Amino acid sequence: MKKRLWLVGILAILFNYGYSQDNRVFLNDTQTIWVDSEFVSDKFLIESYIPSNLSTPIDSLPVIFVLDADMCFAMTYDIVRWLRWGNEIPEVAIIGIAYGKTQADWWQKRSRDYTTCQDETEIWGKWELAGGGEDFISFIEYELIPFLNKQYHLTSSNRTIVGISLGGLICNDILFSKPSLFDNYIISGPALLWNDKQVFKREEKYSLNHSKVDAIVYTSVGSLDHETIINPWNEFNDLVESRNYENLKFEHEVIENETHLSVFPQALTKGLKFVLNQ
Repeated sequence: MKKRLWLVGILAILFNYGYSQDNRVFLNDTQTIWVDSEFVSDKFLIESYIPSNLSTPIDSLPVIFVLDADMCFAMTYDIVRWLRWGNEIPEVAIIGIAYGKTQADWWQKRSRDYTTCQDETEIWGKWELAGGGEDFISFIEYELIPFLNKQYHLTSSNRTIVGISLGGLICNDILFSKPSLFDNYIISGPALLWNDKQVFKREEKYSLNHSKVDAIVYTSVGSLDHETIINPWNEFNDLVESRNYENLKFEHEVIENETHLSVFPQALTKGLKFVLNQ
């Protein structure tokens, strides 16, 4: 009896000791790794989710690339797992491109990476680091994707990019500069007014030499977003649809009673279901 009580006591101590060592929440099947970029002259914290017990070969697993991952990775992880639980989307991997430091650091560096030029109108203020978007796109294409192929065997060409606000702006830049870089685009509240609608000129230039876009696009705004987001978004959608690009599946939606930020969970959920189930 004494031996049994002693054993129970030891187990209790070990349990309490192990439990108290770290009380943070962990996300299963995730890991992080720093990746250096010569193009950007900086390093990125790459957050990954590759589900265990896959029924799909890993080299054919669709990959979701999440911008603003410092704020959006965990949300994307939960929404993906929730949708998978209901068999509403196929198995996917998630790659978050994060900065991994302070919120202030993330806030400034996203302006560097998600814009291809300075904003001379300064409609949303002055951003000293802005204009590095071309280098960021090169980082994704020539450094990050080869790294993922080698490190995780994520070699599928079925790639989706997710971006909100300035992240949505760079998604549109990619769509009309290197559309084949991603198969699918989920774009929420894009900041299309940047530098007097610079991205409109990008699309115009693309349309002069191309009659098709091989992509599936879901783009949305919240009905309570500011007119500086909603108005150019409507104008851009009309412009894209007027081109009648071949092979382009283009869905746009106003999500009622949501703001620039609160719309994102719904936009992501609807976007994933739309682009992954075509």
